[in-house]
Amino acid sequence: MTSTERRLAAYPFVLFSELRDAANEHGYRIGPEEAGGWIFFRSASAPGEIGLAAASASGPFFLSLMLPEVVRALDAQAAAPCAKGHAGSFMFATRDELHAGVQAVYRLSVSLPNFPLEKYERAVAGIGETEGERAQKFRIGQDIFRDALMEYWNGTCPLTGISNPSLLRASHIRPWSDCATNAQRLDVHNGLLLSALWDAAFDAGLVTFDRNGKVLPSAKLDVQAQAQLCISASKSIDLRDEHQPFLDYHRHEVWNQ
Repeated sequence: MTSTERRLAAYPFVLFSELRDAANEHGYRIGPEEAGGWIFFRSASAPGEIGLAAASASGPFFLSLMLPEVVRALDAQAAAPCAKGHAGSFMFATRDELHAGVQAVYRLSVSLPNFPLEKYERAVAGIGETEGERAQKFRIGQDIFRDALMEYWNGTCPLTGISNPSLLRASHIRPWSDCATNAQRLDVHNGLLLSALWDAAFDAGLVTFDRNGKVLPSAKLDVQAQAQLCISASKSIDLRDEHQPFLDYHRHEVWNQ
């Protein structure tokens, strides 16, 4: 594992500016604060703190993260030790890789399970319980859930690669009406970002996914529909442990085997 102890203790102006830009351009604009060779930033729209560092002007570059959920989810090369009070750190060989890493951290942070719920609770504070007000709350929740899925899945259907927002749907795995709490309804792991046709099939229980993310078609899905969905050529989607309880429910309660 690469050691972050290689980081500089002080940064030339140009390198400092480049690290600041890597944070600022991807949502982390509060700061900087410096300590122990790390430059720290926060975001007004995402939880947690990040720390940036570099071994030299040409790299490698280091990214330290406060949130353990994001550390577990980020697909990058681990490095150690992380900044004091943080949960983990990573190494990036180039500036472009660092920028991509910070962007991914922001995307993951704003889609953490508790973040959409907190956003929803703030948005509906003061709204009553009449029929019209409940409908308003439902729309607010759906919009927040969709925004969280757009961030989590990087605005792209994992099955088709479609990234046009008008063609994407925020698909609940465990249906909204079957959820016991708003925490379940707004949990980003209770959703998939699917193109419209895949969303319709998933919602109707004509397809589901196994624990490895492989598509499982229903016997009720005819050959022509399977061909339109390109099921035989579809790739497995990237799932985390947190998706599994919701998919277990979908396979047993929604999927038409």
